[in-house]
Amino acid sequence: MRLAMKGATAKNTRYADKPNEDLFFFDEATGFAMILDGVSRDRENGIYPNPSPACRADNAFADAAQAVLLKKNGAAPADRLKAAVYAGNMAVAAANEGFPSPFLPGTVGVLALFAEHKLHYAYIGDSNGILISNGTLSYFTTPQTAEVHRRRKEFTSDEIRAVICNNPSHPCGYGVWNGMPSAAEFLRVGELPLSAGDRVLLCTDGIDPFLASLSDAALAAMDADTLISQAMAYMMPEGYMDDRTAIVINILDV
Repeated sequence: MRLAMKGATAKNTRYADKPNEDLFFFDEATGFAMILDGVSRDRENGIYPNPSPACRADNAFADAAQAVLLKKNGAAPADRLKAAVYAGNMAVAAANEGFPSPFLPGTVGVLALFAEHKLHYAYIGDSNGILISNGTLSYFTTPQTAEVHRRRKEFTSDEIRAVICNNPSHPCGYGVWNGMPSAAEFLRVGELPLSAGDRVLLCTDGIDPFLASLSDAALAAMDADTLISQAMAYMMPEGYMDDRTAIVINILDV
């Protein structure tokens, strides 16, 4: 399988002191791509934590997951992804050791492995995975915080972060790679067949306003360079944007 990958990330435009807590990585040779979106923290006495605990979680997860997936072995793609996610979450647990709050630093995201004429994926949280094939868009991810957002007024922030997060028994439960073993209950893994000419878009939810501004046909018609440049440059009517990250993978042949 031959692939061409392009990616970019941009810092939020609302808070000068809040760093970019997104991260991305791809490797065409091994057919691996990953986006991560660190979970934002509260300000402390008006100041955003520096260094960012979310960035620390991003980096811990990414380093461990990459180490697993960049090693070619005979394991099935789904098993390789699960092993990478497990290693990443364990690395976040180690980074969080002794953290003084039940609101643990963490990250969410999508990992993709291209092998055996297929897209193999694993994700947790609200980042997006989209297959663009023959001018048609198909999301292969589902936002996990939709229900807790719908019922937001029923819960305090502390309840959402410490009781609902990674709680598979809660009707509003959602997943975060924050080192908790129960994050595994929210891992979603799947595969999709691919054809030459298909494209795969991985992006954090900071790209959502840009996606909402386009028709499916307009998005499908964009080449990788145009899509990424416009996604990074887009600004909401309110005049600001969250951190935003995107990778476009072109399937040259299978």
